Amino acid sequence: MRQHIENFLSYIKIQKNYSDLTVKAYSIDLGQFEEYLQNEKIDDISKIDKRIIRMYISYLSQSEMKKRSLSRKVATLKSFFKFTVREKIIEKNPMSLIKTPSFEKKLPVFISVDVINGFLDSMNGAQFTDIRDRLIFEMLYATGMRSNELVSLDTEDVSISEMTVKIKHAKGGKERHVPFNNASKEILQSYLTVRKSNEDALFISVHGHRLGNRDVRRIVKKRIADYSKISNISPHTMRHTFATHMLNSGADIRVVQELLGHSSIGTTQIYTHTSIERLIDVYKKSHKR
Repeated sequence: MRQHIENFLSYIKIQKNYSDLTVKAYSIDLGQFEEYLQNEKIDDISKIDKRIIRMYISYLSQSEMKKRSLSRKVATLKSFFKFTVREKIIEKNPMSLIKTPSFEKKLPVFISVDVINGFLDSMNGAQFTDIRDRLIFEMLYATGMRSNELVSLDTEDVSISEMTVKIKHAKGGKERHVPFNNASKEILQSYLTVRKSNEDALFISVHGHRLGNRDVRRIVKKRIADYSKISNISPHTMRHTFATHMLNSGADIRVVQELLGHSSIGTTQIYTHTSIERLIDVYKKSHKR
């Protein structure tokens, strides 16, 4: 069982290009399942059937696990056993008739237009780190890219003349091109004049090395702490803000799906809740009574 799990983790990391955090979450979920099987004296993957899967889900439910966590663990098993069937490790998929438990999805947290504009305009320092950090926020908000996609950018991935960025290390391994705005272009040009490094990486530290996800989270936390109108946000909040503002301004949901790199439009639809404010505004202005 352990070898099959390791092969699956290698597959999603190398072939599917999943992030390190996602691979780690899959590893934890499958490790827990493996431990359960050991306790039940099940050491052969071919002996795992629907009954065992249902017993395991019942075991997890009795531990007062949150529905979101339970749903994720079941989804992990679905992916794992789909992989084992495709690799002809097993013949029948024990997860084929198992439904993923539903849960109430939390609405994404986003920043209002006025607040985000005020925050970005307040970042007007002239030091290298000031310009770099401003560009980080501008690019996150302008493109909606993920933090790990941001830190994976090389200088050659950005076209100033076309005002586009090529995201090569996207989730699921699908490359995409995303436009950015004039504000990002201006800051980018300023940044490239003060950026001194032989590294290919676009975003670098003061020592000239590529920034990592942890560095970006630290920068976001530090900069937000200096601005009283925003608190407790992450780089992903900028992605939520980008999607929400795009949809509220009338952007087609399929265009937003493409920009975000979502494989399913259902993932993008979580942002449409905020459009109700715009719908009500249009309704009040348009309805004759």
